Amino acid sequence: MLYQLSYAPDRPKPCTRPGGIQGLASPGIGDSFAGIPISEHPVHARLPALIACIALVTSPATLPGQSVWLSPTPPAAIRIVRETARFGTAAAHLANEKAWVTTLRSRKVPYSYVGAVAASGAPEFWFFGGADTFAGLEHIDQSYQGDPSLAKQLDTLMAREAAFVTDAQTILATYRADLSYQPVFIQPETRHFWVSTFTVRPGQEEAFNAVMKAYVAGYKAAKVSASWVTYQLVAGGASPTYYLIMPMESYDAIDQDLASMASVGSKIPSPTMIAAQFSASTERVDTQVLTVSPQISYVPADFANQDKGFWQAK
Repeated sequence: MLYQLSYAPDRPKPCTRPGGIQGLASPGIGDSFAGIPISEHPVHARLPALIACIALVTSPATLPGQSVWLSPTPPAAIRIVRETARFGTAAAHLANEKAWVTTLRSRKVPYSYVGAVAASGAPEFWFFGGADTFAGLEHIDQSYQGDPSLAKQLDTLMAREAAFVTDAQTILATYRADLSYQPVFIQPETRHFWVSTFTVRPGQEEAFNAVMKAYVAGYKAAKVSASWVTYQLVAGGASPTYYLIMPMESYDAIDQDLASMASVGSKIPSPTMIAAQFSASTERVDTQVLTVSPQISYVPADFANQDKGFWQAK
């Protein structure tokens, strides 16, 4: 799906993230990549925004459902924090992110987020958090300010982040069930995310949605086993923007998706017309593979216990 849309005929799609790798494919491997040259676009530094994806509350009962958004059912509202890492700071950055997790765990904060590191493109850290509503996410932010002691600890960690991060972006997005296929978001066995970011031309949302729905129907007709979720940006970037996120247990999912191209294409009526509609409605596509890192993820015990070897690895 991601490959097919990204490489629709007659419209090359540029990637905004040039070559390089941030290596956290498995716990402990990241440090060995600290010296690998990575090309990056120059960006303006700004204060890291990881604080936006955590909850700081006094009692789990005050945020019902917040700590269980990691169920396979995609949450209605998500927050994605993207940090672009400074070259040569991988080990120190990783240590600081682990300190966030340690601090939250010590205070038994009843929320969770999953951290992932770019395995393609620029060296980025992505943090995913979710809730049933955006009001729930707002409650998270308000609760943070009610615990001065914890706020002080996290402010210290945030100040350190400035040495490791060149840019940060906080994204709010809403779930689009109609543009998703056999939707599953994050499960204990999830190891990677294959993410395509579609920037749609203003006024062309309806045309883009029609293309996505055609591919959903094509995948269903072809009985492809892949799963993906689609979220539409609400705030935090160019609009309209859509995020197609495919959770993967391994890179085998990429191979299987590429192998399904012909089968899916044969199930789509007028594929040439659909390709032209996609080209006309879409400004650009950026595609990345992210690797989940348990070291920088803060997940509840009932989730981690389903795969202790991964989520609780030292």
